[in-house]
Amino acid sequence: MSADNQPSVPEPNSRAEPKGVGGDPRELNDDVTEPPGKIWFRDLDEAVIEADRCIQCASCVAACPSDSIGIDEEEQRPTLVKMCTGCSRCWDFCPRSGLRYERHLELTAEERALDDPETYAARASGDAAAAGQDGGAVTALLAELIESGELDGAVVARESDADPLRGEPFLATSREDLLEAGGSIYNQTMGLGRIDDLLADEGLDPAETDLALVGPPCVIQGATALDRYDHEPADPIALTVALMCTRSFEHGRLVSHLERFDVDPERVDKLDIAEGVLRASDDDGETLLEADVDEFGAAGLRGCEECADFVGAAADISAGNVGTEDRETTVVVRTETGRAAWTAAADGLEVTEIDRPETLERLADWNRRRAESTLPREYDPEESIGITYEDHREAYDGTDREPQPLNPARVHQYEEWC
Repeated sequence: MSADNQPSVPEPNSRAEPKGVGGDPRELNDDVTEPPGKIWFRDLDEAVIEADRCIQCASCVAACPSDSIGIDEEEQRPTLVKMCTGCSRCWDFCPRSGLRYERHLELTAEERALDDPETYAARASGDAAAAGQDGGAVTALLAELIESGELDGAVVARESDADPLRGEPFLATSREDLLEAGGSIYNQTMGLGRIDDLLADEGLDPAETDLALVGPPCVIQGATALDRYDHEPADPIALTVALMCTRSFEHGRLVSHLERFDVDPERVDKLDIAEGVLRASDDDGETLLEADVDEFGAAGLRGCEECADFVGAAADISAGNVGTEDRETTVVVRTETGRAAWTAAADGLEVTEIDRPETLERLADWNRRRAESTLPREYDPEESIGITYEDHREAYDGTDREPQPLNPARVHQYEEWC
């Protein structure tokens, strides 16, 4: 890659324009004068979280070098847990603030993507077929890789025992773990921000552990950006699997919407969204609800509307059920890492290579057009990868997505820590 195409990244501790091109981004500070200001977590909080644009990807939590950002378990949102140092990393890696995610996807594709990504219709050939979503191809893939020793585990989502339909992050280290966690969760778990805790609970050393990270495209954007520019936080991640996605739901709002349809959330064993229809069924397979997914639009995370990455373009492997038969997974293998994993897991899969379905192309195009029409800033895959605080404010101020002041309880929290 030529020097002109190398990414520039925002300077730590600075609201200044990103500096320079080329070389290790962590070394770009060597000849920089004292920056004119800092970006604090409060700036991100007001611009993204209080503005109801947070997509709960937890990139900010994973990026924070001082562990100042934690997770509010009740509200499922990033929160300050100790003094912020103003290093700006939370801003730099957030796909709704400082990370121009479309440029990151462009650069990632240029450097890592296969010349011709491979598309398959796949299903599990064994017990994962019934446990997993859409034929269990992702469950089977991960199970084969763990059993063969290619991976030590996989960060996936499973349903909370205490709270129906609420997803929680789970480190699966065996086939049995994966079968237990099989199926789709339609709200975020913030697993990217919990990897260290998940490893510690299992007594695993991040430096000696190879994990798969499974999540929606925004989570994979954050993980791959961290791997590209801030290597240490993503070190355990050896394989990324993106679950094709147009929106995630806020758990409380999803439950409320189901109740409006007279569906008891505790009876729902499985949610599925296909061809624009949301279906809920119980553990006997009986249909409890079929409704246009647009009826649940208000339950979605508002920040998802700004995402053009339905297919998970930064991932090694993308998976969903778009353009293939019922009980089949549409799989796109994007990188050499993904191809090696796919080949290693072949014994657990029934696979047919296919052309990229027109349905997939249409949905990806619709998702991009929605994002372009929603974003107050310009959607530009050729622009600098870093978005400064000032540029963000210039684009968002005066719109329906402008930064919002902290509520009084949050102000008290910041006064306590800062």
